[in-house]
Amino acid sequence: MLYKLAELTGETFAVPQLVLNQLQRGEENLIRVALYILTTRSTDPADIARALRLKSTAAAQRALDFWYGAGLLEHADPAGPGPEAPIRAPRMTSAEVAAASGRDPHIAALVSECQKLFGGAISQGDTNLLVSLYCNDKIPLETLLVAAAYSAQEGHRSAKYIERVVLRWRETGIVTGADAERYLHLLEKRRENEKKVADVLGCDAGLFTSAERRLIAGWFEDFGYDISMVQEAILYAEGKNTVRYINGIFKSWYAKGWRSLRDVRAAAAISGSNIQPAAPAPSPGGQTGPDRMTRRKKPLQFLVEEE
Repeated sequence: MLYKLAELTGETFAVPQLVLNQLQRGEENLIRVALYILTTRSTDPADIARALRLKSTAAAQRALDFWYGAGLLEHADPAGPGPEAPIRAPRMTSAEVAAASGRDPHIAALVSECQKLFGGAISQGDTNLLVSLYCNDKIPLETLLVAAAYSAQEGHRSAKYIERVVLRWRETGIVTGADAERYLHLLEKRRENEKKVADVLGCDAGLFTSAERRLIAGWFEDFGYDISMVQEAILYAEGKNTVRYINGIFKSWYAKGWRSLRDVRAAAAISGSNIQPAAPAPSPGGQTGPDRMTRRKKPLQFLVEEE
Protein backbone atom coordinates (compact mmCIF):
# COMPACT_ATOMS: atom_id res chain seq x y z
CA MET A 1 0.00 0.00 0.00
CA LEU A 2 1.29 3.44 -0.95
CA TYR A 3 1.15 6.45 1.37
CA LYS A 4 1.56 10.17 1.05
CA LEU A 5 2.03 12.92 3.62
CA ALA A 6 -1.28 14.12 4.99
CA GLU A 7 -2.06 17.81 5.06
CA LEU A 8 -0.59 19.30 8.23
CA THR A 9 -3.31 21.12 10.11
CA GLY A 10 -1.97 20.92 13.66
CA GLU A 11 0.87 22.69 15.41
CA THR A 12 4.26 22.32 13.71
CA PHE A 13 7.81 23.46 14.41
CA ALA A 14 10.99 23.80 12.38
CA VAL A 15 13.71 21.17 12.72
CA PRO A 16 17.22 22.52 11.99
CA GLN A 17 19.18 20.75 9.27
CA LEU A 18 21.97 19.91 11.72
CA VAL A 19 19.46 17.71 13.59
CA LEU A 20 18.25 16.03 10.39
CA ASN A 21 21.88 15.32 9.46
CA GLN A 22 22.13 13.02 12.47
CA LEU A 23 19.32 10.68 11.33
CA GLN A 24 21.74 8.38 9.55
CA ARG A 25 23.91 7.95 12.63
CA GLY A 26 21.30 5.74 14.25
CA GLU A 27 21.61 7.63 17.54
CA GLU A 28 17.97 7.48 18.56
CA ASN A 29 18.43 9.20 21.92
CA LEU A 30 20.26 12.13 20.34
CA ILE A 31 17.34 12.77 18.00
CA ARG A 32 14.78 12.32 20.77
CA VAL A 33 16.60 14.79 23.01
CA ALA A 34 16.92 17.33 20.19
CA LEU A 35 13.20 17.13 19.35
CA TYR A 36 12.29 17.41 23.03
CA ILE A 37 14.44 20.55 23.38
CA LEU A 38 12.93 22.07 20.23
CA THR A 39 9.36 21.48 21.42
CA THR A 40 9.73 22.33 25.11
CA ARG A 41 12.77 24.68 25.17
CA SER A 42 13.91 22.74 28.24
CA THR A 43 17.63 21.94 28.60
CA ASP A 44 17.46 20.55 32.14
CA PRO A 45 19.08 17.06 32.04
CA ALA A 46 16.94 15.74 34.91
CA ASP A 47 13.77 16.94 33.17
CA ILE A 48 14.87 15.41 29.86
CA ALA A 49 15.88 12.08 31.42
CA ARG A 50 12.56 11.84 33.25
CA ALA A 51 10.40 12.84 30.26
CA LEU A 52 12.17 10.58 27.75
CA ARG A 53 12.77 7.75 30.25
CA LEU A 54 16.49 7.69 29.63
CA LYS A 55 18.67 5.39 31.71
CA SER A 56 20.22 8.23 33.68
CA THR A 57 20.57 11.99 33.96
CA ALA A 58 24.15 11.50 32.76
CA ALA A 59 22.81 10.12 29.46
CA ALA A 60 20.77 13.29 28.99
CA GLN A 61 23.80 15.43 29.86
CA ARG A 62 25.92 13.64 27.27
CA ALA A 63 23.25 14.36 24.64
CA LEU A 64 23.22 18.03 25.67
CA ASP A 65 27.02 18.15 25.40
CA PHE A 66 26.79 16.62 21.91
CA TRP A 67 24.24 19.17 20.68
CA TYR A 68 26.30 21.99 22.16
CA GLY A 69 29.27 20.77 20.13
CA ALA A 70 27.06 20.41 17.04
CA GLY A 71 25.89 24.02 17.37
CA LEU A 72 22.26 23.44 18.37
CA LEU A 73 22.86 24.75 21.89
CA GLU A 74 24.98 27.51 23.37
CA HIS A 75 26.14 28.33 26.86
CA ALA A 76 23.57 30.15 28.96
CA ASP A 77 24.58 33.65 29.97
CA PRO A 78 26.00 33.26 33.50
CA ALA A 79 25.06 36.86 34.21
CA GLY A 80 21.47 36.28 33.18
CA PRO A 81 18.69 35.30 35.56
CA GLY A 82 18.93 31.68 36.60
CA PRO A 83 16.31 29.42 38.18
CA GLU A 84 15.47 30.46 41.69
CA ALA A 85 16.38 27.97 44.39
CA PRO A 86 13.34 26.73 46.29
CA ILE A 87 12.87 28.47 49.61
CA ARG A 88 13.04 25.92 52.40
CA ALA A 89 11.20 26.32 55.67
CA PRO A 90 13.41 26.73 58.74
CA ARG A 91 14.30 23.65 60.74
CA MET A 92 11.63 22.62 63.20
CA THR A 93 12.20 23.27 66.90
CA SER A 94 12.11 20.54 69.52
CA ALA A 95 8.67 21.72 70.61
CA GLU A 96 7.38 21.60 67.04
CA VAL A 97 8.82 18.11 66.60
CA ALA A 98 7.15 16.91 69.78
CA ALA A 99 3.80 18.35 68.65
CA ALA A 100 4.15 16.80 65.18
CA SER A 101 5.02 13.40 66.70
CA GLY A 102 1.74 13.43 68.56
CA ARG A 103 -0.16 13.88 65.30
CA ASP A 104 1.83 11.54 63.04
CA PRO A 105 2.97 8.10 64.29
CA HIS A 106 5.35 7.79 61.31
CA ILE A 107 7.71 10.28 62.96
CA ALA A 108 8.41 7.95 65.88
CA ALA A 109 9.03 5.13 63.39
CA LEU A 110 11.45 7.34 61.44
CA VAL A 111 13.50 8.22 64.52
CA SER A 112 13.45 4.62 65.81
CA GLU A 113 14.64 3.14 62.51
CA CYS A 114 17.41 5.71 62.16
CA GLN A 115 18.63 4.89 65.66
CA LYS A 116 18.78 1.20 64.73
CA LEU A 117 20.68 1.97 61.54
CA PHE A 118 23.10 4.29 63.34
CA GLY A 119 23.60 1.84 66.19
CA GLY A 120 22.45 4.08 69.04
CA ALA A 121 20.45 7.11 70.11
CA ILE A 122 20.59 10.18 67.87
CA SER A 123 20.85 13.73 69.13
CA GLN A 124 17.93 16.12 69.43
CA GLY A 125 19.44 18.23 66.66
CA ASP A 126 19.53 15.24 64.29
CA THR A 127 15.97 14.36 65.28
CA ASN A 128 14.78 17.88 64.52
CA LEU A 129 16.49 17.82 61.12
CA LEU A 130 15.06 14.42 60.14
CA VAL A 131 11.54 15.44 61.12
CA SER A 132 11.97 18.75 59.26
CA LEU A 133 12.92 16.85 56.11
CA TYR A 134 9.82 14.71 56.50
CA CYS A 135 7.32 17.42 57.49
CA ASN A 136 8.63 20.60 55.84
CA ASP A 137 10.53 19.32 52.81
CA LYS A 138 7.96 16.57 52.18
CA ILE A 139 10.60 13.89 51.71
CA PRO A 140 8.74 10.53 51.82
CA LEU A 141 9.40 8.35 54.85
CA GLU A 142 10.67 5.42 52.79
CA THR A 143 13.10 7.69 50.94
CA LEU A 144 14.53 8.96 54.23
CA LEU A 145 14.96 5.40 55.49
CA VAL A 146 16.72 4.28 52.29
CA ALA A 147 18.99 7.33 52.57
CA ALA A 148 19.69 6.56 56.23
CA ALA A 149 20.64 2.96 55.39
CA TYR A 150 22.88 4.18 52.58
CA SER A 151 24.50 6.79 54.85
CA ALA A 152 25.22 4.19 57.55
CA GLN A 153 26.69 1.84 54.95
CA GLU A 154 28.99 4.62 53.76
CA GLY A 155 30.10 5.28 57.34
CA HIS A 156 28.17 8.55 57.81
CA ARG A 157 25.86 8.53 60.82
CA SER A 158 24.43 12.01 60.86
CA ALA A 159 21.20 13.67 59.76
CA LYS A 160 23.20 16.33 57.91
CA TYR A 161 24.57 13.68 55.57
CA ILE A 162 21.09 12.27 55.03
CA GLU A 163 19.90 15.79 54.24
CA ARG A 164 22.58 16.25 51.56
CA VAL A 165 21.73 12.86 50.05
CA VAL A 166 17.95 13.28 49.81
CA LEU A 167 18.12 16.87 48.54
CA ARG A 168 20.63 15.86 45.88
CA TRP A 169 18.39 12.95 44.93
CA ARG A 170 15.38 15.22 44.63
CA GLU A 171 17.28 17.54 42.28
CA THR A 172 17.88 14.59 39.92
CA GLY A 173 14.29 13.33 40.03
CA ILE A 174 14.73 10.64 42.69
CA VAL A 175 11.73 11.11 44.95
CA THR A 176 10.26 7.83 46.17
CA GLY A 177 11.90 5.04 48.10
CA ALA A 178 11.63 2.83 45.00
CA ASP A 179 13.46 5.49 42.97
CA ALA A 180 16.21 5.55 45.57
CA GLU A 181 16.50 1.74 45.65
CA ARG A 182 16.89 1.62 41.87
CA TYR A 183 19.49 4.38 41.98
CA LEU A 184 21.54 2.66 44.67
CA HIS A 185 21.38 -0.59 42.71
CA LEU A 186 22.70 1.32 39.69
CA LEU A 187 25.54 2.77 41.79
CA GLU A 188 26.49 -0.71 42.98
CA LYS A 189 26.48 -2.02 39.41
CA ARG A 190 28.68 0.90 38.35
CA ARG A 191 31.19 0.10 41.11
CA GLU A 192 31.32 -3.51 39.92
CA ASN A 193 31.92 -2.41 36.33
CA GLU A 194 34.63 0.05 37.41
CA LYS A 195 36.38 -2.77 39.28
CA LYS A 196 36.24 -5.01 36.20
CA VAL A 197 37.61 -2.24 33.99
CA ALA A 198 40.38 -1.46 36.47
CA ASP A 199 41.37 -5.14 36.54
CA VAL A 200 41.75 -5.39 32.75
CA LEU A 201 43.50 -2.01 32.54
CA GLY A 202 45.84 -2.97 35.37
CA CYS A 203 45.05 -0.02 37.59
CA ASP A 204 43.26 0.86 40.83
CA ALA A 205 39.53 1.58 40.46
CA GLY A 206 39.80 4.07 43.33
CA LEU A 207 42.01 6.30 41.16
CA PHE A 208 39.43 6.88 38.43
CA THR A 209 38.38 10.52 38.17
CA SER A 210 34.71 11.56 38.13
CA ALA A 211 34.95 12.17 34.38
CA GLU A 212 36.44 8.70 33.82
CA ARG A 213 33.69 7.12 35.92
CA ARG A 214 31.06 8.83 33.74
CA LEU A 215 32.75 7.52 30.60
CA ILE A 216 32.91 3.97 31.98
CA ALA A 217 29.23 4.13 32.98
CA GLY A 218 28.44 5.18 29.40
CA TRP A 219 30.20 2.11 27.98
CA PHE A 220 27.87 -0.23 29.82
CA GLU A 221 24.67 1.85 30.03
CA ASP A 222 24.62 3.85 26.79
CA PHE A 223 26.69 1.74 24.39
CA GLY A 224 25.51 -1.55 25.92
CA TYR A 225 29.03 -3.01 25.90
CA ASP A 226 30.40 -5.56 28.37
CA ILE A 227 33.84 -6.28 29.80
CA SER A 228 34.77 -8.49 26.83
CA MET A 229 34.46 -5.41 24.62
CA VAL A 230 36.84 -3.53 26.94
CA GLN A 231 39.34 -6.37 26.63
CA GLU A 232 38.98 -6.24 22.84
CA ALA A 233 39.43 -2.46 22.75
CA ILE A 234 42.66 -2.74 24.73
CA LEU A 235 44.12 -4.78 21.86
CA TYR A 236 43.41 -1.91 19.47
CA ALA A 237 44.74 0.70 21.89
CA GLU A 238 48.34 -0.16 21.02
CA GLY A 239 49.40 0.25 24.64
CA LYS A 240 47.42 3.45 25.23
CA ASN A 241 45.40 1.84 28.00
CA THR A 242 43.61 4.91 29.30
CA VAL A 243 39.90 5.38 29.84
CA ARG A 244 39.75 8.30 27.42
CA TYR A 245 41.55 6.44 24.64
CA ILE A 246 39.36 3.36 25.07
CA ASN A 247 36.34 5.67 25.02
CA GLY A 248 37.50 7.04 21.66
CA ILE A 249 37.64 3.51 20.28
CA PHE A 250 34.15 2.77 21.59
CA LYS A 251 32.72 5.96 20.06
CA SER A 252 34.15 4.91 16.71
CA TRP A 253 32.80 1.37 17.02
CA TYR A 254 29.36 2.54 18.09
CA ALA A 255 29.16 5.01 15.21
CA LYS A 256 29.97 2.13 12.82
CA GLY A 257 27.11 0.09 14.27
CA TRP A 258 29.30 -2.45 16.07
CA ARG A 259 27.35 -3.54 19.12
CA SER A 260 29.02 -6.83 20.07
CA LEU A 261 32.31 -8.70 20.05
CA ARG A 262 31.04 -10.62 17.04
CA ASP A 263 30.50 -7.36 15.12
CA VAL A 264 34.05 -6.16 15.87
CA ARG A 265 35.70 -9.44 14.91
CA ALA A 266 33.61 -9.82 11.77
CA ALA A 267 34.69 -6.34 10.68
CA ALA A 268 38.29 -7.21 11.52
CA ALA A 269 38.13 -10.30 9.32
CA ILE A 270 36.72 -8.28 6.40
CA SER A 271 39.20 -5.42 6.71
CA GLY A 272 42.24 -7.60 7.31
CA SER A 273 43.04 -6.01 10.67
CA ASN A 274 46.27 -6.98 12.34
CA ILE A 275 44.34 -8.34 15.32
CA GLN A 276 42.81 -11.78 14.95
CA PRO A 277 41.41 -14.25 17.48
CA ALA A 278 43.79 -17.10 18.30
CA ALA A 279 43.19 -20.51 19.80
CA PRO A 280 42.37 -20.42 23.51
CA ALA A 281 45.44 -20.73 25.73
CA PRO A 282 45.39 -23.15 28.67
CA SER A 283 45.05 -21.46 32.03
CA PRO A 284 47.47 -22.22 34.90
CA GLY A 285 44.90 -24.67 36.27
CA GLY A 286 44.82 -26.64 33.03
CA GLN A 287 41.46 -25.28 31.85
CA THR A 288 40.88 -23.33 28.71
CA GLY A 289 41.18 -19.59 29.33
CA PRO A 290 39.61 -16.68 27.47
CA ASP A 291 40.48 -15.99 23.83
CA ARG A 292 43.96 -14.64 23.23
CA MET A 293 44.85 -12.39 20.32
CA THR A 294 47.73 -12.67 17.89
CA ARG A 295 49.09 -9.86 15.77
CA ARG A 296 49.91 -9.88 12.10
CA LYS A 297 51.96 -7.32 10.26
CA LYS A 298 49.15 -5.57 8.42
CA PRO A 299 48.57 -1.95 9.39
CA LEU A 300 45.83 -1.13 11.85
CA GLN A 301 42.81 0.04 9.87
CA PHE A 302 40.41 1.08 12.62
CA LEU A 303 39.67 4.74 13.21
CA VAL A 304 40.37 5.67 16.80
CA GLU A 305 39.00 8.95 18.18
CA GLU A 306 40.61 10.60 21.14
CA GLU A 307 38.62 13.06 23.21
